[in-house]
Amino acid sequence: MTGARNEVFKKEEVGFYHCVSRCVRRAYLCGYDQLSGASFEHRRSWIRDRLSGLSKVFCIEIAAYAIMANHLHTLIRNRPDIGAKLSPKDVAKRWLRLFPLRWVNGRPAEPNEFEIHTITSDPEQVEIYRERLCCISWLNRCMCEHIARRANAEDKCTGRFWEGRFKSQRVHDLSGFLACSVYIDLNPIRAGVSSTPEESDYTSVQDRIRALKRAPLQHQDLPVVSSYPPLLSIEEATNSQITTKEYLSLVDATGRVVVDGKGSIPSNLEEILVRLNIKPKSWLDTTTNYRHRFRRMVGPAQALIEAAEKAGKCWFHGINAARGSRGACSAEF
Repeated sequence: MTGARNEVFKKEEVGFYHCVSRCVRRAYLCGYDQLSGASFEHRRSWIRDRLSGLSKVFCIEIAAYAIMANHLHTLIRNRPDIGAKLSPKDVAKRWLRLFPLRWVNGRPAEPNEFEIHTITSDPEQVEIYRERLCCISWLNRCMCEHIARRANAEDKCTGRFWEGRFKSQRVHDLSGFLACSVYIDLNPIRAGVSSTPEESDYTSVQDRIRALKRAPLQHQDLPVVSSYPPLLSIEEATNSQITTKEYLSLVDATGRVVVDGKGSIPSNLEEILVRLNIKPKSWLDTTTNYRHRFRRMVGPAQALIEAAEKAGKCWFHGINAARGSRGACSAEF
């Protein structure tokens, strides 16, 4: 049963969330429609551009993403701590970049002093906008509405483009973050549209690989962060418990197991999983069946039980998967 999003989304807490937006019926977000012969591949750049722009306005970081033919995956982290430090003027500027009041030559104009003062003169309105700039619902709204309008205009049609608002899961701990991120990055390989992570276009893993190739020529000792769209570095997301190179090795090895149909993690990678208190034998099951194992929240069994109690529920889907031999989610941030 679908539940209220605020039962797992805590606006006052910094947290990771896995969000999925899916097109309705046979509507194509991207990809190639074999029935009509139409190609929608160019829309992938629409989405990447929009993600890049929104990540610079919202107090929300993008940790992983994958743009598929009929759905979009993002792993994001809300930052109410950053939002709280914004001045009223900064809040007003950011909001007016999202919803500009003036357009020049078909492009949004930079907010002027009068428009900024109109917002800052109302402290209550400033706080409303501040909260929205840290809200995953408003991020997805600004993402999906923009793409739907462009797609409908291009298709010369009206009506619903997305199946619903979006689906989200709270990611509780480090192992849940890694499982979710690897699951997202391996989507093109599992769908059969690419054979290697470096060939997986419009994914965060491809961005990280390209950034890693550039890093030795520039700042070898700095964390690897892709600049388009701005990606949260693996080192920062995991509190430096795993490096970008280790993460890419984990993605590659997990992808090989999925493709080859083998049921074990290579022995040279078990050290990473053991060090992070993740069960190697259950890693493959979790990353392969991630969408079916968990629904509203991803984490260890006790965390899911406590979250369900706070929400007034008897249980959350995924408690049985998190405990016992199948549970790979056990490490804490």
